Amino acid sequence: MTDPSGAPATAPSIEELEAQERRLVLPAADLATLHALGRRLYDAAVVADLPLAIQVRRGDRLVFSASAPGSTALNERWASRKSRVVHQFERSSLLVRLMHERDGRDVNAHNGLPLEEYAANGGAFPLRVPNVGFIGSVVVSGLPQVEDHRFVVRVLEAFLADA
Repeated sequence: MTDPSGAPATAPSIEELEAQERRLVLPAADLATLHALGRRLYDAAVVADLPLAIQVRRGDRLVFSASAPGSTALNERWASRKSRVVHQFERSSLLVRLMHERDGRDVNAHNGLPLEEYAANGGAFPLRVPNVGFIGSVVVSGLPQVEDHRFVVRVLEAFLADA
């Protein structure tokens, strides 16, 4: 997203990202629910004409993957790299990036994570269930990283409102 001046969207604060993670919790994480979430993301991307690769994971299992028109194989690779960051830290990829930047650290170098496999760029979000905790991730790739993150949050909010 851009602001009215056309400038790139600024990232939410660390506090805002932490609040999103506390608030956006799934009531259940069965395969049908996760597939429905993935489908909701895909449909929203197609309606908005956004060239997104979409992945939903439960643990190491890829339970939903789709590529909206205009996306490329590169978007799929970015999605996988961002997802690995969420599974490593159990936090959104954007939050991991901003926390490391705040501390003057490079995510990959500080944690010994290969750059080819891990990308701390916005667009991957942790999935949690009450009384269970972290169970997986939802990720999109194809827009600038803050826009990727905002898209996931917006669709996840709508999905949870309908649950």
